[in-house]
Amino acid sequence: MQNSNISNKILKWYDNNKRNLPWRKKTSIKNREYFTLVSEFMLQQTQVKTVIPYFENFIKNFPNLKSLAKSSDQKVLKHWEGLGYYSRARNLKKTAIKLLNEFKGELPKDIDKLKTLPGIGEYTSRSILAIAHNEPYIPMDGNVERIIKRVFLLKTNDEVSKENLNKKKSFFGFSKRSSDYAQAIMEIGALICKPLLPSCSHCPLAKNCKAFRKKDFLIKSKSKFNKIKYFEANVYRYKNKYLLIKNKKFNFLKNLVIFPMKEINHKKFKYSVHKKINVKMSNMNMKIIINKNNKIKKTRDSLFLDKSNINKYILPSFTKKIFNSVSY
Repeated sequence: MQNSNISNKILKWYDNNKRNLPWRKKTSIKNREYFTLVSEFMLQQTQVKTVIPYFENFIKNFPNLKSLAKSSDQKVLKHWEGLGYYSRARNLKKTAIKLLNEFKGELPKDIDKLKTLPGIGEYTSRSILAIAHNEPYIPMDGNVERIIKRVFLLKTNDEVSKENLNKKKSFFGFSKRSSDYAQAIMEIGALICKPLLPSCSHCPLAKNCKAFRKKDFLIKSKSKFNKIKYFEANVYRYKNKYLLIKNKKFNFLKNLVIFPMKEINHKKFKYSVHKKINVKMSNMNMKIIINKNNKIKKTRDSLFLDKSNINKYILPSFTKKIFNSVSY
């Protein structure tokens, strides 16, 4: 009975407070599957507010699996530009092709079959089954973890282990409205049970929450370690064009073009008189010296790019930031 009461409270809150997100709008079953697939790929390691405009633009240009599968990699990546983690875009296109060739254009309802699709693992497979197929899964994202940690006031390493969190997830029970229920729980984590300032007065779970009773909202989480790395970007200019090379340095930016760069130590960065910029990439804080040098070093993997034409190319955010920092 308790679980039934919990699910009713959560769904009542959701019906009155859910965000109007573009992938949630009422549409055909086929479109819902496609919208779920695209949004879940985009939401991997990216916040909802960042994803919304990208999703809308992506769906406008690739309205279904067939249009996505038939598009060039270049076009798909261009409409992903700025969202980062470009392997997601490549995997999404590969998944579209595989769905058309092996699954008649439909998302499998079997978790093992879903996990054979490029870019789909434990979390994304469960999200798709819950949201697109109304299957009784509650995907364990950071929002759901945070709710469980606070409801049960979990503090020790053993208590916040994946294994224990999955056991405690039974607190939520299930609902016939599995699609809404999975989204509702994540929505409470995103809008109410926030990391620093939870809005307990608006939370449907406040009476069930040990953290609320104890007024102890500090949560234990794995510390995210962002490496600090130092680079020197060499900017070569010839007749208003700039020399770029094919990236071989950063695995997550495969085949994109960047300025010639080399890693340096922090002392060289600290004492350099050249312009410096800071960029956050993946789990790395990049500190970059911009070294302007008119000497041309063209190689087989390089090209000259006019600054006025950069929108025609797919460029990492730090390459664009270097462009914007360059002035003669």
